[in-house]
Amino acid sequence: MSVNVKDLLTATAYDNNGDKVGDVNEVFVDDSSGQPTFVDVNHGLFGMGNSLVPLRGHSLDGDNLTLAYVKERIKGAPDFDADKPLTPEQQTEIYQHYGVSESSHVDGYTGGERSRDERPGKENTFAEGPYTGTSHTDASADTTAEQSHLDGGPVGAAGAGAGAGLAGAGAADVAASAGTDTNSTEEPTASSNDNTLIRNEEHLNVGTERVETGEARLRKYVVTETETVEVPVSHEEVRVERTPISAEEAEAQAKSGWIDANRSEDASVTLHEERPVVNKETIPVEKVNLSTEEVSDTERVTEEVRKEQIDADGIDSFDDK
Repeated sequence: MSVNVKDLLTATAYDNNGDKVGDVNEVFVDDSSGQPTFVDVNHGLFGMGNSLVPLRGHSLDGDNLTLAYVKERIKGAPDFDADKPLTPEQQTEIYQHYGVSESSHVDGYTGGERSRDERPGKENTFAEGPYTGTSHTDASADTTAEQSHLDGGPVGAAGAGAGAGLAGAGAADVAASAGTDTNSTEEPTASSNDNTLIRNEEHLNVGTERVETGEARLRKYVVTETETVEVPVSHEEVRVERTPISAEEAEAQAKSGWIDANRSEDASVTLHEERPVVNKETIPVEKVNLSTEEVSDTERVTEEVRKEQIDADGIDSFDDK
C-alpha cells in the first residue's frame, strides 16, 4: 500500500532500538523519482537540536518512523548550515558518519512528484525536498538542480539541502517546521491586498521531559560484632558436717571387740555445676526498601524570540508596536 510523503512530516522518529529520537522536521525527496531520501529530525532538550538521517532501511508504521541507526549516532551526526547547500565533501562526511556510501533507493511513496509548472519559481503549495537523486560522486554536477523543502503548509527560509546531491538553486527556499510548535511556524506576511501586512511574533512555550539522572540501590552485607551477656550459674561445694551420736544410737550400734586396724571405709558425693551454653538463631528485625518522592523546584529558561516590525514610509505619525 502506497504512503503519501506528507505522512512522514507528522511522524515521530525512533532509533533501531525503539528509543524515541524526536519529531520529523523536514523531508527531502528525489526530484527525479519523487521518493523521500532523507529526513531532518529534532532531538535534545525542547527539540533544539536536529540531525539529517538517511531513510535507508527505515519503516513507517502509522505515526512511528523507525530509522536504521542508533540514537547516539543520529544525535552525533555532522552539523550543516541550513542556509547553505552542502558541498560534496560535507555530503560524503554525512554518509561516512552513518557508514553508508549513499542513500539507497526508496519506493512506495506518493505525493512527491511535481510537474514542470510546479518547479521552483512557480506557485506551488507542495514543495519537494532538495535531494536531486544523484549519487554523491555526481553531486558536483547537480548543484544547480531545482530544490525546495517538503511542507504541507506555509513556508519560511530554513535549510537548503543534505549534501551536494541535496544542494541547488532551491537552497534559499523554504523548510517545513512539521513536528514543532505551531507558534514557531512562519506564516505569509502579506494578505491578498497589497495595502495590508500581517505582523508575526514568536511566543516561547516551555515544557518538560523526564530523563534519567542517576540510580540508587540497596546492598546487604555481613559484619561481625562482639556481644557480652552475663549469665547466672550455680555449682555445688563440699561441706563436712559433724554430728555427735546420742547414747541410744551408740548403744544400738556398739560392737564387741577391738577395732580392726586394717579396716577402712569411704564416703563420697558427686558435685555439680552449671555452665553457659551458647546457641544462635536468626530472626528478622527490620524491612528496608527504596521509594521515590517528587520534589518540585523551579528552573529559569532563557531563549531568544523574534518578532516582526513594520516601518512606514511617507506617513508622519505611525505607531510601530
